[in-house]
Amino acid sequence: MATEQVAEQTADQTKKQIAELVARAQQGDSQAFAELYERYSQQVYRFLRRRIDGSDEVVHDLTADVFVKVYEKLDRYVERGLPFTAWLYRIAHNHLVDYLRTLPRYQASPLDAAAEIAEQGAGTAFGRVLDRQTLAPALARLTDEQRQAVQLRFLEGLSVAETATMMGRSEEAVKKLQARALANLRRSLATPAAVAVATARRTVRAA
Repeated sequence: MATEQVAEQTADQTKKQIAELVARAQQGDSQAFAELYERYSQQVYRFLRRRIDGSDEVVHDLTADVFVKVYEKLDRYVERGLPFTAWLYRIAHNHLVDYLRTLPRYQASPLDAAAEIAEQGAGTAFGRVLDRQTLAPALARLTDEQRQAVQLRFLEGLSVAETATMMGRSEEAVKKLQARALANLRRSLATPAAVAVATARRTVRAA
């Protein structure tokens, strides 16, 4: 059996186990919630740590705050085809934005900028900051999975591993989705630019 198939089967099993834990926690099982905390608290901590310059104590406090919110909102969680971690990271991201907005030097929401791509050779796709309004038409042309991969990787700033966890896919699968999505975005974003250049040239000639 191919390595990717094994990885996807393992991811499916893990997703099922997490769904069972979440269901138990929603029914008031404190042990199930404790298991969710043990499984994901370090991931949330690392997610916050990479985005905050503050002390470890601040990051630990923010991590604890995230899980307080998770506990308070858990009864409203409904599985809609995405893994539990997608919902969890969304809470962590929103809490991070709220925290950053309380800081004096906070100026721009991370929701409005594309994070740099860490992988070598991929940086040219998002060499400049693009707001959501600019990206919206191009994103609409992607498949659902390609669009989700782009949003998680470059608009939310998650790593490949975090994106794979959230999507319930292997890291290799996420990299392939990312590559296809970036290729499609390059084509979509290049078209308006080419039209603008051609228009400018015609204007210059007519002057």
